[in-house]
Amino acid sequence: MRWAELRGLVALVAVAGAIVFAWTAIEEREVTSGAATTSTTSTTTTTVVVTSTITPAHAADALCAQTAALSAEIGLLPSDVGPGPIAHIALDYYTRIKRLVPPEIVPETAAVIGFYENFIATGEPFDYNTVKIILEGDKEKYQQLVTRPAPGLESVRTVVVETCGVEIPAQYRISSLGFDDLEDELLDPPDE
Repeated sequence: MRWAELRGLVALVAVAGAIVFAWTAIEEREVTSGAATTSTTSTTTTTVVVTSTITPAHAADALCAQTAALSAEIGLLPSDVGPGPIAHIALDYYTRIKRLVPPEIVPETAAVIGFYENFIATGEPFDYNTVKIILEGDKEKYQQLVTRPAPGLESVRTVVVETCGVEIPAQYRISSLGFDDLEDELLDPPDE
């Protein structure tokens, strides 16, 4: 074998080896954090996780921007709008800020999201009409939602006020006594 043929063979083996090595390295590569994207070929599946880093300063700026947008959106609502539209706006807001709040307040933010999801699921089928809910819906669940503080809400509101200097809306509430009186009046009407 001549030197030129041997050199060509070595180059071919080196290129093939590099391709195999690169393909194996791509398959085994793992990057941790963020959201995963998956691409599938006919022979293998490769998962690459996309990272995103938000510095505390950027998170605080984004939190304040989201809070300003919330205030503006609620400010556009009519004064007699009722709790439904506000609950939907609040749920969207808390869902967006969950990744922006400090890590120690994330569980409280998740609890607030759960509260608004339950509030919407319980109230929306009855147009948030307390009378309809007492007579036809899950009055016990609705009573717990509207007469007790939402878990985590005050903690999150405090962080937002301290970070952005803006008050976010409190939860829709009915006094326990008022709810009980209405329930008694509807379910046990006075004898005439």
